[in-house]
Amino acid sequence: MKRSSRDPVDAWLDERTRSGPFPRGSGLPEAAFRGAAAGVLGGAVMMMTMKAGARALLPEGEDREPPPKKLVETLARSSGVELSDVQATAAGMGVHLGYSALWGAVYGAVQSRLHPPDALHGLLLGGLMYATSFPSFGLLPRLGVLPPPTQQPLEKAALPLGAHLVFGVATSTAFRALS
Repeated sequence: MKRSSRDPVDAWLDERTRSGPFPRGSGLPEAAFRGAAAGVLGGAVMMMTMKAGARALLPEGEDREPPPKKLVETLARSSGVELSDVQATAAGMGVHLGYSALWGAVYGAVQSRLHPPDALHGLLLGGLMYATSFPSFGLLPRLGVLPPPTQQPLEKAALPLGAHLVFGVATSTAFRALS
C-alpha cells in the first residue's frame, strides 16, 4: 500500500493560494501590480480628501499647500532649481501617486499571501504610510518640509492622519474590486 507523502506545509500553502483575491496560478507580481493600481486610486482619493479637508477645516489664509508639493519645492530649492507653481504642483502629484503606488504594491503582496481582513489591513496601511512621513521621526519633518504634528494646530495636524486612513481604506477597496 502506497502512503501519501504530501507535506502538510505544501497543503496549507496550496489552500492559501486557492482562496483569497488571486486564484491558484496568479503570483506575487500580479498581486503587487494590482496593489500598485489600487494605490494610485487610493492616492487620488487621498488628494481629494486633503483638498476638501483643508477647505473645510483650515481657516482662511492658512497654508493649504499639499505636503507632496512642499516636498518637491524643498528638494528643488536645495538643488538650486526653480520651479513654477504649475511644475511644483504637477511634480508633487506625480511624487504622491508614485509613492501611493509603492505602498499599494506592498499592500497587494501582503494581502495576496496572508489574507488579513481588508478594512483592518487598509487602516494599518494608511497608518503606516502616515507614520513614515509625518511624525517627528518621519521623512517630512526630517527634511524640513513640515513641522511635526505636535508643533501644529490640531486641525492641521489631524488632516493628514485622517487622509492617510482614507487612503488605506480606498486602496483596500480598490484592490478588492480589481481582484
